[in-house]
Amino acid sequence: MVDDTSQESALREVADELGMPVDDGIESAVLAYSRELDDAIDELSGDADDPVEPSGVRSDDAYNALLAVYDTPRVANSSGSLDGVSVAIKDNIAVRGLPMTCGSTDVSYVPSFDATVVERLLDEGAHIVGKANMDAFAFGPAGEWSEFGRVHNPVAEGRVPGGSSSGSGAAVAGGLVDAALGTDTGGSVRVPAACCGLVGVKPSHHLVPRFGVVGNMPSTDTVGSLAPDVETATRVLAAIAGPDPRDPTSVLPGPGSLADSLGAFDSIRVGVVESTFDLVADPVADAIAGVADALRAHDGVTVEPVTVAIPETVEHAYSLMYGAEYAWLVRQSFVVRGEGTGYDPEWRRALAAPPYNAHVAERVLPGALLDRWTDGRSYVAARREAIRFTKRLTERFDRVDVLLTPTLRTLPPEYGAIQSAEDGLQYSLCKPFSLTGLPAVSVPAGSVDGLPVGAQVIAPMFEDGRALQCARVIERVTGGVDA
Repeated sequence: MVDDTSQESALREVADELGMPVDDGIESAVLAYSRELDDAIDELSGDADDPVEPSGVRSDDAYNALLAVYDTPRVANSSGSLDGVSVAIKDNIAVRGLPMTCGSTDVSYVPSFDATVVERLLDEGAHIVGKANMDAFAFGPAGEWSEFGRVHNPVAEGRVPGGSSSGSGAAVAGGLVDAALGTDTGGSVRVPAACCGLVGVKPSHHLVPRFGVVGNMPSTDTVGSLAPDVETATRVLAAIAGPDPRDPTSVLPGPGSLADSLGAFDSIRVGVVESTFDLVADPVADAIAGVADALRAHDGVTVEPVTVAIPETVEHAYSLMYGAEYAWLVRQSFVVRGEGTGYDPEWRRALAAPPYNAHVAERVLPGALLDRWTDGRSYVAARREAIRFTKRLTERFDRVDVLLTPTLRTLPPEYGAIQSAEDGLQYSLCKPFSLTGLPAVSVPAGSVDGLPVGAQVIAPMFEDGRALQCARVIERVTGGVDA
C-alpha cells in the first residue's frame, strides 16, 4: 500500500485522465473504499502459480521445425479422445515450463501455467512434444523470418513451408508429430497447411479460448489445428473448442458436435467462388476447378458457381485494423482485460515492447500511424468495410452451405521470393475471409509439378463442422491426384 499523499496524488491523476470530478467528499469516499479493496487483493488472487524452472532442450530436427522439446513427451492422461496423439504447440502459446519466445531471440519467458488449449489437449490424452518454431511475433507468411532460423518444407524442397505457423506445419508434414496447434490471424494456419500438403483449420472466431496465447489482432485471432488428415484435425479442434471462464469471449460450438462432421451426410451444397480464379495463378485455378469437378461427381454434393467480389479496400481494411490493434496490444504488454490472458508480471515484462525486426515494423506502423493521424477514424472506417464484406459474403449462404476458393494465389514460393508485407499479401487468399470471423479449412487439393495446392472451404459462423465435412469429401475425392 502506498502512503496517503501518494494515494491522493494518484487519485487526482487518474481522475484528470478520465475527466471525472473529485471534490473533497468524493475523494474521501473513493480513497476509503480503494483501501478496503486493496486489502482484499491477496485474498482475491488466491494461490499463485508456483515459479517453474525451464525444462526441455533445443531440438535439432532436420526441418528446424521445433524449438524447446521435452526429453519425453508430456502426458497427463492415459485415456481420452486424443490418447497417444503427439502434438507440437506454436511458440506463442503458453506451455508450463517450456520457454516461450514467439520466434524472437529477445523474448525470454517461461510460463508457470498452460494455455487453456494445452490443458485441454492433455486432458484428452495428447502427448505434448514441445514448442514449434514460428516467424517472429507471428509476422511472416513464409516461414523465413524466425530469429531461430528459417523452417524447411519437408514435402517441397526449396519452397517455403508457409507462415507464421511454419514450425507447426513442418513438424506435421515431416512426421515429427501427429498434429500441431498454430494461431491464425490472417492465414497463419491455412497457409502452412497449403504449402506443406496438410489440413489446416481456422475455427470460428471465439470458438477456441485464447487464454495463454499471445495475440496479434484480437478482432481475428484464433487458435487452430494442423494435421495430415481431416479426421485428426477435427479431433484436435473438438478437444480445444468451447467456452472458458478465463476468456469470457469464448463460446459454445454451433449445433451438433464437431465430431459429428466425421459421420455420413445427406447433402451439401458447394459454391465455387470462380471470381477468385482471376486472382490466382493458372495452375492453382485449374487445380481448384478440378476439385469442383470431382465434387460434382460425388453423391449428395451439388456444386454451383458463386461470385464474391474482393475489392482492394478489403485488403486495406485488414492492414489498417492490424496495425492499430497490434499497437494497442504492445501498449498493454499483450494483457487484454476481458479476454485472453490474465495478469502475469513476467508475461508483461517479457512482452513489453521487445526489439522488433523490420518485418514487424513494416506491417504494423502504417495502420498504427493512420490510427494516430486520424484520431481513430481510419480504424472505424476499416471496421465498417470489414462488416460490409462480411455481409456480402454471408448472403451467399442463402444458396449454398459452404464456399470453395483457393487457399493461396500461387504455388508455394521459392525461398527469398517474399521480401515484404506487400509480397505476402500477393500470395495468400486468406486475409479477406479472416476479417469475417467465419470458419475456414485448407485441405489438400492435389499437386502441380509435385508442389501441393490447397483448397479453402468457408462455412457460416459457428458451422465449423460443415466446413470440415466438405473438406473430408474433398480429401476423399482428390487426395494425391495431380492437377
